[in-house]
Amino acid sequence: MNTHNAEEEIKAKKEHREPIMLPFFSCHTFRHTFCTRFCENETNVKVIQAVMGHADINTTMDIYAEVTETKKREAMENLSKNMKIF
Repeated sequence: MNTHNAEEEIKAKKEHREPIMLPFFSCHTFRHTFCTRFCENETNVKVIQAVMGHADINTTMDIYAEVTETKKREAMENLSKNMKIF
């Protein structure tokens, strides 16, 4: 448990309220987030692969890069505007 959560539990108990806990995350979580955001802003997957330090592009794209609901929606809106069929 991180220090904030331990301190927050004690403080909340003293104040008779529910604690506001921070979820667990790690530096590796930030690495995944970085890759996802990088993919959202860079179209050259070889650049992304090189920056991430992966020997295989599949590691970059299948494990680290995520597709957010927001980006899927934006992509469909852009397609709709460009094709004028939706």
